[in-house]
Amino acid sequence: MRLSALLPEEMKKKRRGRIKPEIGRRDMEDLCEIGIDVGGTFTDVVCRKGREIFSTKVTSTPGDPAIGVLEGIKKILATSKTKHGEIQRIAHGSTVALNAIIERKGVMTGVLMTKGFEDTLALGRQNRSELYNLFADPETPEFLAPRRMRIGINERIGADGRVIKPLDEEQVKRGVKKLKEVYGVKAIAICYLHSYKNPSHELRTKEIIKQNFPEIEPVVSCEVDPVFREYERLCLTAFDAYIRSLVCEYLNKIEQELASSGIQARFQLIQSRGGITSAHLGRERPINLVRSGPAAGVIAANFVGQSATSYMEEQKRKKNNLI
Repeated sequence: MRLSALLPEEMKKKRRGRIKPEIGRRDMEDLCEIGIDVGGTFTDVVCRKGREIFSTKVTSTPGDPAIGVLEGIKKILATSKTKHGEIQRIAHGSTVALNAIIERKGVMTGVLMTKGFEDTLALGRQNRSELYNLFADPETPEFLAPRRMRIGINERIGADGRVIKPLDEEQVKRGVKKLKEVYGVKAIAICYLHSYKNPSHELRTKEIIKQNFPEIEPVVSCEVDPVFREYERLCLTAFDAYIRSLVCEYLNKIEQELASSGIQARFQLIQSRGGITSAHLGRERPINLVRSGPAAGVIAANFVGQSATSYMEEQKRKKNNLI
């Protein structure tokens, strides 16, 4: 039996038409919000206006997904006859971060690590699916920063947070200069040992880069993922640095276009864990948006399943009452 046969009649109506869902909360009466999901072929847009729901779709623009998002918003506003000032919230499930990783279109990224641990990104946890295959492809994300773009820095923080060896600031400057001039890096992931206990060296390194190389984006592990185990912390920090500029450019363009058109609604994003965050926090932690689009799909499927189950149970109760 198809799922559509189990759904209430209201949920079977044409998606582009008007649907009047049963919303119990009174505060929904005056609510006007928009949901956007970007797919490979189409960008789907839904507008909930009070107790009415409108939906439409436009062709996606892979070269610049922001264009498709903005076109979808314009179209849904016309379809729902909604004024720009009436929109209170825009929620967006995005695959920009995920696509940048899959297609390897992130920026050139360098890594600064505690000296002696430069190969952490390549070694990983030494888990190998083919232990004796000398020609196996790397199973760690070494593409983020090849060996020549990972530099060890003289510094050391102990497991208790105590400074064992002070940060060599001149070496930081020389290392970043090399990464910039020789390899053209645009972002640098900084991951020192035990920075989750004492982030002073990472934060000072970030400060040095911002002062001397303002065109490079420094990303520190103590802000991205301040937990122990350097490999996992380095991976998240490097991925964050790799996609940061692309995500920020995408979000900035959408927000600027919305503001210029008079839309002052809150612009929010679905996170990988399924929660919602602001565009501001999305720019600060783009790694949290990697599974934004897929997570939104799972949440929607769960909602439809619960709605169908509730409807079936209600129909069963009505039938039993008649008997």
